Amino acid sequence: MLKTTSKKMIPMLILRILWRHADQEHMISMEVICDRLEEEFESEKGMTRAALRKLVSANIQQLNLFFHETEWNMDGEKDLQICEKTIANPDQSGGYIKVYCLNSRLFSDTEIRLLHDSILFSPGVDNGCAKRLLDKLKRCASKYFGSLFEYVKYRETFKRTQNLHIFHYLMKIGKAIKNMNKVSFQYRKNGKLADKIYTVSPYYLVINGGWYYLICNMEGKETLSHYRIDRMEQVVTHQYEKGRCMESLDCIGKFFELSQYMEEHPRMSYEKTVSATLMVAENLVEEVELEFRTTSKMKVQENLFRIRIVSTKTAICNWIINLTEYIQIETTSDPSIIELLCYRAKCIIELYQKKQKK
Repeated sequence: MLKTTSKKMIPMLILRILWRHADQEHMISMEVICDRLEEEFESEKGMTRAALRKLVSANIQQLNLFFHETEWNMDGEKDLQICEKTIANPDQSGGYIKVYCLNSRLFSDTEIRLLHDSILFSPGVDNGCAKRLLDKLKRCASKYFGSLFEYVKYRETFKRTQNLHIFHYLMKIGKAIKNMNKVSFQYRKNGKLADKIYTVSPYYLVINGGWYYLICNMEGKETLSHYRIDRMEQVVTHQYEKGRCMESLDCIGKFFELSQYMEEHPRMSYEKTVSATLMVAENLVEEVELEFRTTSKMKVQENLFRIRIVSTKTAICNWIINLTEYIQIETTSDPSIIELLCYRAKCIIELYQKKQKK
């Protein structure tokens, strides 16, 4: 490690030592700071440990004065300060010593943990990018925090995007949305890149199931479409070509609720939405409300609720098929849901009756 001979660097070295080697649960003593400082600071010939302690103490005071006068804060709430605390000397020599740490950081340990896990379990972030982001996050915490990551595990086969340009595309599309410019791209379906060039007016970037999607209007259509960003290739923004205003679409009208659109398109399905009134067992009410957009809910008897939802036909049928003994359709705006359920039930019965005979 290169050492510095400039005393002007000492305040920065002290901050780096406290940032890396201390937190509020692991405050470090003046002796530890001096030991670390000697590794990086080529002290003047003849400087004693007592002189170095005095130099460190003076620099801590100056740093705290600077933080106070400039109202410098890291977390947006309280001014940054180097905390000092007097504790019993843990050594056998007895007496008391002073220990130090920073009172705040850019992110708290809880926030770092949340961000860390969000990246770790985001399929829309490729492996290389995830590793770089996680390494940067760990540098925002003290060395003691890194050990806490060991207890979070995920499947080695966890599927991530292979698209290394995803964040570049997100930036380009985000700027196009801001400037109301059109965007064009090629799209990968079933693993194959289509020759077709998609040209769209972009409106929103959203996340669903860990994947990034673009909500937009395909050129020549009156409806909204959505496309997964990691399946796009050759994204181009048309700097001098304005996109279509969202309010001019026949399917929108005066009002558009993004949250409603997301709830009505579970897993970003392209199907038309329908409404249905379900009779739901009490133990599944919370799951139904999480999965679907709920417009009304009423308890009709002990352990039974009537819930009106809006979703796609396929999404509703999948739930009914899997949980027939707990959920039933009472009424629906699309009777073909009942026909689809009967068809699926018939297929299941025929398939497994054949297997039983074998």
